[in-house]
Amino acid sequence: MNIIDSNILEKFGAEKSRMLANGTAKHFTFGDTAIDAALCGETYNPGLPLAQLHEIHTAEPEDSSSAAALTLLLAARARMAADTPEQPIAWVRDCGEARRQGRLYPPGLVELGINPDHILYIDAADSIAVLRAAADAVRCAPIGAVIVELAGKNPKGLDLTATRRLSLSAKKSGVTAFMLRSKAAPMPSAAYSRWQVAAAPSKALAANAVGHPVFDIILMRHRGGLDGLNARLEWNRETRSFQEAPDTSVVPALSGIRTDREKIRARA
Repeated sequence: MNIIDSNILEKFGAEKSRMLANGTAKHFTFGDTAIDAALCGETYNPGLPLAQLHEIHTAEPEDSSSAAALTLLLAARARMAADTPEQPIAWVRDCGEARRQGRLYPPGLVELGINPDHILYIDAADSIAVLRAAADAVRCAPIGAVIVELAGKNPKGLDLTATRRLSLSAKKSGVTAFMLRSKAAPMPSAAYSRWQVAAAPSKALAANAVGHPVFDIILMRHRGGLDGLNARLEWNRETRSFQEAPDTSVVPALSGIRTDREKIRARA
C-alpha cells in the first residue's frame, strides 16, 4: 500500500470525529481508512459527498453483478451516513433489462447485510422512462438513495443535461444517487465521481467457506480533481464496511491504494 501523509490521516480522523459528534456528516465513506483518506483532497472531508450523483461502470460485461453489488453497498453506506437507515433504496431500471438479467436475489442480499424489504423496484418502459422515474425518485426526500441502472453504450435520453438534472435534484433533496452503467461508452456527465468495477478473487473463510465479496475499483473521474486511485476492497458484512482485501496468493495482489493511472486488473 502506498504511504499516505500522516498529516492527512490525522486531519481525516479529526474531521470524521467532528462530524460524528455534531451529526452534520455531509460525506459517506467506504469504511477503509486508506481510501477514505485518499479521497479527502484539500478539504479533508473523508469519502464521497452525499446528495450528489455518482457513476459506477463495469470493467467488462461479465462484471455486471459485481458492479451492481458495489453500487448497492455504497448506497447502503450513504443511507447510513445520512442517518436514514430504514428509508428505501429505489432501484430504477428498464423492464426489458430486468427480464434479461433478472432481479436481485433476496438471500444474496441478506448475505451482504442488506434487508430485501428495503429495496424499492421501479420498472420503466425504456431508458427515457428510466431517467424520468429516477428524476422523480431523487426529488423524493423520504427515499434513502436512488440507483439508476442503464445498459448499453449510448442509452437514449442519457446526456449531460440528464445527468445535470439528476445532480441538481440530489443536491436539493439530499438524496444520494448512483448511476449503474454496463457496456457503457465514455460520455460527458455531471456526476461527482465515476468508478470502474471488476470482480476479484476472495479468500476462503474457515472450513473453506465462501469468502467475502472482493472488488477491484478504479476512480476514473472526480470533480475534486482526483483520478487514477485504485484499490482491491473486501466487503465485511458484520461491520457493513469495506476493508483492504487480503492477499489470496492466487494472482499478483494489487496494492491497497494506488495513485497512478495504470489500469490493473487481475482475475483468478
